[in-house]
Amino acid sequence: MKKELGYGVALVGALAGAGALAVALMRKKKREEIYHEAELKAMNELDEMMNESSEDTLDCDTCCCAEACAEACAETAPQEEETQETEETPEPPMAF
Repeated sequence: MKKELGYGVALVGALAGAGALAVALMRKKKREEIYHEAELKAMNELDEMMNESSEDTLDCDTCCCAEACAEACAETAPQEEETQETEETPEPPMAF
């Protein structure tokens, strides 16, 4: 009788362990799905923001005030070149 009871307890314990493992794996899979969906949503929102910002840039080809547009582009171009030149100059090595 004790032997049968021992087998029953062992069987119940094994089934409980298997059930707990199955629940843990299902929860992990659900968390991964939620994370993946959130990641996709964030990437879509970033794409939308990037598209909106690119639409807001000056389009000199279709602009009705092309002269003002050209002046605005000409004013920003030299400033960008100056910053690139200063960034590209290497610093001399320091002597100790």
